[in-house]
Amino acid sequence: MHRGLATIVTFVAAMAAAASLAAAQESGRPRVIAGCPTTDNLAFHTCALQKAKTFNPPRTASGRPNLQGYWRGRLTQAFSVEGVPADDPLIKDPIMPWVAAPPEVIEPADGRIPYQPWAAALGRRGVNFKEYIDPRTTCSTAGIPRLALQDAGQILQPPTEDHILWLHDDHHQFRAIAMGQRPAVGRDVKAWNGLSRGRWDGNTLVVETANLNGYTWLDDSGNFYTDTARLTERLTMIDPDTIHYEVTLEDPTVYTRPWRLAWALVREKEPGFELIEEACREGERSLGRLREQGARFYFGVPWRFR
Repeated sequence: MHRGLATIVTFVAAMAAAASLAAAQESGRPRVIAGCPTTDNLAFHTCALQKAKTFNPPRTASGRPNLQGYWRGRLTQAFSVEGVPADDPLIKDPIMPWVAAPPEVIEPADGRIPYQPWAAALGRRGVNFKEYIDPRTTCSTAGIPRLALQDAGQILQPPTEDHILWLHDDHHQFRAIAMGQRPAVGRDVKAWNGLSRGRWDGNTLVVETANLNGYTWLDDSGNFYTDTARLTERLTMIDPDTIHYEVTLEDPTVYTRPWRLAWALVREKEPGFELIEEACREGERSLGRLREQGARFYFGVPWRFR
């Protein structure tokens, strides 16, 4: 597939994220969030860990940290979790210009996904980006952790405390995070967003997700994991309006080691704010043209049959 088609695929995939990114792009990255520097995500992460040690979060009736509310990702961009260098050619793209940004990867220190060599050729604007349609463009879920990266979301903690609900603006997606210790389901059960189980580690909500089908990407660049991945998210309030979000990704099929992403979730305080309907499937007009130009649906290929 020529670069023109790849650009179209990127354009379609990024349209839904563009509105939420526009304000941040116009004003640049905020200088501080919750008193922490934002020169890069690692600087914010390091500061946030220290803030979490002394901050006493608001509590639910049962005494758990109260994470409820609307939240929006900051220190994020949808183009590549490995960052976008200032000299990247796509910054000058006439259709969908990308924006220079540091990586969201905080470990390894070089900000690069520790791919096995064969897998690196699929991600990083490789085979996936050039030959396949971004799964998000098909009105499927953006997946984990991309849902927390690209759009607004709402966290609910029902008084029964058996689940925590995370609702997303993106394609009506929601996550029901089981907080009980019921037995895990078998490995052969697969889902787009996997199956998530949560627990409290002090003031931190820890969410472990497995049983993923590997049909989603991490970003617009085609970076990915497979159905053997295991994700561990950690959500910790560091001030009344900021959650430090961290996720560790493990997948022995494609990575040489576990690696981590981090950013901020900032409370949305606009009066009357709510998650709105996204009529993606009803309004989708691009898939036919992409298919006509040779783009294929992803569904875990090409790694599934390597």
